Amino acid sequence: EIRPAMKLRLLLLAVLALALAPLAVLAIEREYYWNDITNVTTWDLPKVPVPFRDEKSGKKYYVDPKTGESTWDYPGPWKTMKSEEHGDREYYHNIETKESTWEKPEDLAWHRVKVQDDEL
Repeated sequence: EIRPAMKLRLLLLAVLALALAPLAVLAIEREYYWNDITNVTTWDLPKVPVPFRDEKSGKKYYVDPKTGESTWDYPGPWKTMKSEEHGDREYYHNIETKESTWEKPEDLAWHRVKVQDDEL
């Protein structure tokens, strides 16, 4: 025969085990950064703004490090432009250096990649 105090302990342990069971399978989501031009990956936030993805529209947006405000436009010096002379082909223009290029700059090639700890 199990004593009442022991029954209470076993019942409490069972309830605690049931309450904590979901946490045992709950993986923690982490984020790393990948540059699609250089193919570099890092856990550390790059020194340039890295876009987030709007869940509803799928559009990328940035958080301006100076103001903390969200913006659809890249808050750094590179701007994506369209060349009417070349059938609206995209090119990139740096408003600080005045450089223009057809090639996407490395600064604009960073992505956030989410992974579960159990995938690592």
